Parts: sequence; structure tokens; C-alpha cells
Amino acid sequence: MTDSVPNRSEHAAASSGTPLDAVVFEKLMAEFAPFEAAPVVGVAVSGGADSMALALLAHEWCRARGGAILAITVDHGLRADSAQEAQWVGNQLSRHGIEHVILRWQGTKPSRAVQEQARRARYDLMDQLLADRGIFHLLVAHHAGDQAETIAMREMRGPTPLGQAGMSARRFMKHARVLRPFLAVEKVDLVATLQSRHQTWVEDPSNRNEKFERVRVRNRLADNCGPSSCRADIAKERRALEQSIGRLLAGCVTLHVNGVALCDRSLFMTGHHDDTARIYAVGQVVRTVGGAGYMPAFDSLAGALARISENPSARLSLGGCVLHARRDQVCVYRERGRLDGAAVHQAVTMDVPADVKTGSVCWDNRFELLLNRADFGGLTDPWIGPLDLCDVFHTKAFRAALREIVPFIGNLPRAALASMPALYDKEGLRSVGGLEVSELSDVLSAADCEPPSGRGKFAFGGRWRFAPPVPLWESGFKSSPKPDNLLA
Repeated sequence: MTDSVPNRSEHAAASSGTPLDAVVFEKLMAEFAPFEAAPVVGVAVSGGADSMALALLAHEWCRARGGAILAITVDHGLRADSAQEAQWVGNQLSRHGIEHVILRWQGTKPSRAVQEQARRARYDLMDQLLADRGIFHLLVAHHAGDQAETIAMREMRGPTPLGQAGMSARRFMKHARVLRPFLAVEKVDLVATLQSRHQTWVEDPSNRNEKFERVRVRNRLADNCGPSSCRADIAKERRALEQSIGRLLAGCVTLHVNGVALCDRSLFMTGHHDDTARIYAVGQVVRTVGGAGYMPAFDSLAGALARISENPSARLSLGGCVLHARRDQVCVYRERGRLDGAAVHQAVTMDVPADVKTGSVCWDNRFELLLNRADFGGLTDPWIGPLDLCDVFHTKAFRAALREIVPFIGNLPRAALASMPALYDKEGLRSVGGLEVSELSDVLSAADCEPPSGRGKFAFGGRWRFAPPVPLWESGFKSSPKPDNLLA
């Protein structure tokens, strides 16, 4: 393997930026404290100037504290040169004593929304690796130009109070937190940082391809004298709004392990000073229950609140969910008809190496079924689907038994129960997400249903976990300070 790679920058021209040093980077990282005494930090490294500069600065920062970084490159397999570029990144970082891991996005690649789906896959792969390695922090190199592009793209879709402030310097994944220390740093400064260290980088040709919206926006911003930073007053307004949203979610929403949310009707009452916070709070609930990465459009959410505020028995669909008003509550649950074919009948396989005892299966992008080999060995041709595929679900006796033994679930709307996840095999119903094994056994017995006669009967040890891609709530918006203010 040679050290040459296609599209490598030779940076012959000097940058007009100012290199970042250890003092500035230390103060950028201080915004995310506290860290461990000897911090171990993941760093996403594509090979571009931004991420290469981040890797070198983070390496020095961690090493000064007795820690280390794990550099992670995701090879999406979308370009012929991607594997060679990923290897080149590893070769470059090894010169600095940095551990490097290449993750590959396997499977069929999408034909639409390629960048968005690649981004999701990238974060999922890195998040799982960090969980396996016991690392809680992931640094990414989004900078001031990326922030300006994000804000511009959101404004094109219609500015919203949360979107106007841009990306937060901190957000949370399932297992780790994402930190963006460069959000107020201009790209020219990152290029200057590498040039001062005589470090090359890779130029991704997709960054010049105008079929992608972000590239078109970037070029437009460049024609208008370059990007501008997010205003401090907008960030302050966003933090105040998020505090209101958090209070509403804490006071009005109960999210159950079966993926159903119960909301106080007061959350949907419009005509208050905090209507914007109420709209966003409901959006958070719909996004989480539906297993989506984003909440529905602001106007669609506002319309839903208005309808429920006016109609005590309203029932409407939104974001793959049903908002079902009942007495003093609004029940939000997954809409059965929005499950795709893969979720309606998803085969279960123990797709892990033979020496690994446990594995997990994701269903409908919302639930994980955690299995060990002993559980899996007791199943014959297992598959996951919604609960309403089980014949017993449609009997009055089953639902009456649910109400008696598991009142919270049994008293939910029948349509909410229909979309709960269930594990089946040739013997029949084996497990239901949100129900303990003993509860399901008692319900079936009370409904005069014979449990499966297979090995161990209901001694199924696997367990369900409601694990949507985005939690119901995250910490508040966080800005990153300007480097030129750090030494004042």
C-alpha cells in the first residue's frame, strides 16, 4: 500500500487562516467538561482537512491528560476510492501514534437521499463501536461554514425557532454524546492548522457535486461573501425555548416501555404564551414514538394541536403515529398501517460470531429484542411482527385478561395494542414487547389460551427494549465559543 491517495491535497498555497494551538483547543474542550481523569475520546475522521485537524488536536489534548483517542473512519462504499482513502487516513494517523479503526457500511446502498441515509448509517456504526469500547465521547469536526449551511438550508424550508440557531455543539446518541468543538471555527483556520504541521488531507469530490443540496448552499454562501456565524441572541432564545419544552415533557408525558406515550390533555390546549413550546413538545413525542429521526413539520404539528384542542375525541395520524384523544389524556402510538412489509414479518437470526453469546435484533427502528444463544436455541423459525397478527389478540377474553393483569396496557386503545411488537415461531406467540414473560403467560392462561408446547414453554429469556433512534428529550442547546475570544 503506497501513501498516495486520489484527491489528496498538496496545499501548495498558504492559508489565510490562523492555526489553532493547544491552548485554544483546551478552552474549546472545556465547554464540554467534565471528562474522565484520563479521557478516552472517539474522533470521526473522514480524511478531510476539518477532521484531520480535529484528530491531531484531540490527540495532543488527550495525551496531555494521560488519555488517548480512537480515530474512526466510516467507509460508505459509495465511491471506488473510498477504501483506499480510509486506509490512507489510518497510515497518516499511525505516524502520530493514533489508533485507527475503519468501519464499513454493508448491504445495499440507497438510490435516494443518499447523503442523509449515509449520515445515519455512519453515526449508528460509530455509536455501536463506542458502546463496545466503553467510550462516551465522539468528537466531530463540523465548523462555522457547516453551521452557516445548516441554518441556510433550514431557512429555505421555513425558519423555525429551534432551527434558526443551527446545530447544537452537543447532542446525544444511544450510547455516546456527540461534541462539536469547531462550530465557531472557520475552515481556513483548520486548513492553516494542518499546514503549520505539514499534514496533508483528502478532498472528497462529493463536496463539489451540486446534485447535493448542501453543496449548492455552500456555493451560494461563498458567492455572498462567505458564511456568517449564528447570532448569540438566537442561541439564547433557543435555550429558553428548550427549557420550556423540557418542563412540558416532564410534567405532561408518560412514555411506557411498550412505546406508547400518554399525554395530559393540557399539553394540547392552545392559546397560551408557550404555544410554540407545546408544539415542539408534541413533536418530540411523535418523533420518539414513531421511531423517526426528525419530528413532523412545524405547521403540521400546530394543526394537530388545534384540532385536538377543539375536539375532545379527535383522532388523527401524524408522523407515522396516531394521536388519540380520550377523556383527559391523548394517547400517542405507532400507526399499524404505517409499518412496512419488513416490519410486518421480520425473520430473526442470531447474526453474531459463534463465540459471542448475546445478540440483538432491531424492529421497526424502535425496539430491540435482546437474545442469548440459549433463548435462540429454543425457537423454531422465529420472526417478529405486530401483535395483531396473533389470533388470540382478536378475542375479547384476551383483552379482558390484559385489563385485569396489566391495566396500563390493557386499557390502551385496541389500535395501540395492535402495533406492539411480538415474537413468534412455529409454536405461536412467544413474547410481547412491554410485557414480562410471566405477565404474558398469565394473560394467555386467563384467556383460556394454551401456551406454546415447545421447549421450556414460556421460559423465554430474551427481553425487549424500547430504543428509538432519538430519545424523548436531550440536554439543551449549546454553542461553541469563538476561538478569537478565548485568549482575551
